[in-house]
Amino acid sequence: MQDQDAVIHALLGAGTRYEGKLFFEGRARIDGDFEGEVYSEGLLVIGEEATIRGAIRVHTLIVRGGRVEGDIHATELVELHAPAHVRGDIRTQALFMDKGVLFDGSCVMGEIFDLEDPPAPPRSAEDTSPDGYKDQPSRT
Repeated sequence: MQDQDAVIHALLGAGTRYEGKLFFEGRARIDGDFEGEVYSEGLLVIGEEATIRGAIRVHTLIVRGGRVEGDIHATELVELHAPAHVRGDIRTQALFMDKGVLFDGSCVMGEIFDLEDPPAPPRSAEDTSPDGYKDQPSRT
């Protein structure tokens, strides 16, 4: 009998290709090629042969050696296991990265924002206007 916590609810197997948006509950695994966006409050596992291009927004992400090109927002945890290749920014509470993982991007830990309300971009030191636009005529 399988442990209920280990049940995979959705699977994109090796040799398959999908383009679009993926929404799922529980756990899902991708072993094929995926291009688009992934949204879930569950766990996503990316297998060794998988290639993902697009934004990932999940509770927990485990990359077991596949390739990911796109930004990752995991509200709880991101695990990157060798020989994973990840190109994109990561935002999460906790990050685990094996020796041998290739990661090209930035990582912000501990600051989790609502997926619908991303943080404003930082303003430069040269910008002194209250509304964030410099060299604009004043409005009086």
